Amino acid sequence: MRSPEGDPTVFINSIIGENSTFKGEMSVTGFFRIDGDFQGSAHTQGRIMIGRHGRVKGHLTARDIVVGGIIKGNLSATEKITLLSTALVIGNLYAPRIAMEAGVVLDGSCCATPRIRETGEHPLLAEKAYTLKIDTAARVHTPTDLVGSSRG
Repeated sequence: MRSPEGDPTVFINSIIGENSTFKGEMSVTGFFRIDGDFQGSAHTQGRIMIGRHGRVKGHLTARDIVVGGIIKGNLSATEKITLLSTALVIGNLYAPRIAMEAGVVLDGSCCATPRIRETGEHPLLAEKAYTLKIDTAARVHTPTDLVGSSRG
């Protein structure tokens, strides 16, 4: 077990406070907290936390992401994304585990797969476009089909 003193991801070492604004790209070592306005992208091997009054427009990538505020953009985590009851998210979530409290507003899709932990990012994020192929010749049998066919 790691001790908190030796783990740089436990303590907040970068913060955008309330009533503060930042635009650009952030690369952080450890814990990054956003309580103000942030526009751009942020990456850390640790945790990103968006506080209740935090607002983000951009893409966030981290080991763990906790959202209590507002974000418009995609979230990618190698371990877990947690949406608190005060969260409003317009974007997609990619992580091996996703947890949401009651009251969350989410307009986007969720993709929870262990492959993200292995590759560091979901394969669809790298794709510009993809095609979904549907087999129209496949026949699906339902219980009502079986009842109708036994009467002959």
